[in-house]
Amino acid sequence: MKNLIAHIVFILILASSALGFSAQEPDTVKVYVLGTHDDSRFQPATVEVNTGSVIKFMVKQGMHTVTAYHPDNRRELGIPADAESFDSGMLVVGDAWYLTVKIDGEYNYFCLPHERMGHKGKIIARQEQHNASSTKSVTQQKRINQ
Repeated sequence: MKNLIAHIVFILILASSALGFSAQEPDTVKVYVLGTHDDSRFQPATVEVNTGSVIKFMVKQGMHTVTAYHPDNRRELGIPADAESFDSGMLVVGDAWYLTVKIDGEYNYFCLPHERMGHKGKIIARQEQHNASSTKSVTQQKRINQ
């Protein structure tokens, strides 16, 4: 009986993989953080996502931050008024930092060491048509060194 259950579980895992189901990052949008000086950039610089999506910032070159345009970061407000400020802290090659955007709007952000060189990005978050509920919790971040 145990063998039969183990075989069924194994078949279900294989079938879910073959159909494209994955437990890892199903709604994650990747933004690469590139460059070392005047070539520093977020790629893509602008992303459009559904509210609630996760943005994964992956540092491929240099040392960077992902910092909101917000008075908490000594900048004019460039994110929705109800949104929490965010700042990844210094990230280095191999680091990944996650941001979950939970309310609609435009989120303008920059890299602190390279802002004057134009290292800026934008997230445009909109609710899906069938998802009309509003969530007060706005952002959630974590840093993982891979």
